[in-house]
Amino acid sequence: KIALVSLIVFVCAAVVYLTIFLAMTFCPESVAETQSKIVSVNRDAITGKVGIKGIAYSLEKSNLGSRVNFDLTGGYDLTPYFNVPIPDACKSTKLKEFRAPQFNVCVEQNGNGGCPLGNPDDAEKNYGLEKLPDERIGYDWSDVESGYFVINGVVINMTPYLLAVGRTSNNDYLDQAIFAAADGGLVDASILFQRTSELKAAADCLVARFGAGQLAKDTPGCFAVNLFNYIALVIIGGIVLTRFFMAVVFQYFLSWQLVRRPPRNKVRPLSYNAAAPWAGKKPQTGVAAGGLGKGEDDELYTIMLVTCYSEGEDSIRGTCDSLCGTDFSDSHKLLFIVADGIIKGSGNDQSTPDICLGLIEQDESFRDPEPCSYLAVAAGSKQHNMAKVYCGHYRVGNHRTPCLVVV
Repeated sequence: KIALVSLIVFVCAAVVYLTIFLAMTFCPESVAETQSKIVSVNRDAITGKVGIKGIAYSLEKSNLGSRVNFDLTGGYDLTPYFNVPIPDACKSTKLKEFRAPQFNVCVEQNGNGGCPLGNPDDAEKNYGLEKLPDERIGYDWSDVESGYFVINGVVINMTPYLLAVGRTSNNDYLDQAIFAAADGGLVDASILFQRTSELKAAADCLVARFGAGQLAKDTPGCFAVNLFNYIALVIIGGIVLTRFFMAVVFQYFLSWQLVRRPPRNKVRPLSYNAAAPWAGKKPQTGVAAGGLGKGEDDELYTIMLVTCYSEGEDSIRGTCDSLCGTDFSDSHKLLFIVADGIIKGSGNDQSTPDICLGLIEQDESFRDPEPCSYLAVAAGSKQHNMAKVYCGHYRVGNHRTPCLVVV
């Protein structure tokens, strides 16, 4: 029982995780947000727009002039040209041993000649850049070049930092992760930054400080989650539809054949051992002396099985009353009660077998039956068992139904 309960708990926990927490693990809400307001870089629709910290700015009224010595292509990341203040996410005590979070990238060697455009918060006032707060810069996978990588769907531009520091710092595993992701061809570095709590904090810092935009495509994590959801939907839907059609087929094409009386030329008369205790006795099931009516003669013989373990008398009697009180002829049905072991249920004055025997009118010929040996579904010494079979009738109202009790 402990193993069965443990298995059930494990399966339930797995279902809960796959249903609720799988998407939260591999496709966070920040990544799964709608892509409708994302404008992709290097596309005609974004011509005349640049990106600063992932937000689109219009160049229509800009006066950058000679402050930048390059052609501003659609969606170009201008963030490295600004002196971005150190965000709070980079001031965590978990990051004090790392170089990247608070390193000053505004040096001549950063590839931009320092940070010539100053504070990004003054971009609108000083350079006529019109902020478009509802539009985000979006990157395709093919746009994530060397010096860039992706963390949880956010594109990180580490090019100024890589040029400024030149090479990785010894014993700084954040630096090693950055260089491995940016120069090692690891486009999606989400898993790389989930290995320790320090790297998770570092990922938040890099997103806040070096974020250049969002991935305009599903990340592998989101793709895997969506694929799993579709596969689960197909499997569950297939099972439901299969069960539905099987039920329809059974109801309208098979069920009537199960209760159809076979042709009379194929019906074999009932026979029994002449040495049996009931041999030569008249039926005592309430059938009239004139024999069975035509309707009763057409009914199939039915066995009603009731299994008992530790139930009380009221519960067992209620079940038997319901079965034996049906309109089906008493001469064509048999109540078969199985008392599974000498068990005395909580609150009962008698054991379950004694309760069952007390409900029937026992046949004197079967008052004290001989125990018979049988093999149970068990192992070792528990496999061999003995059972007794009691015969009689169960009476409820005007019904007197033949009954067998196996103990």
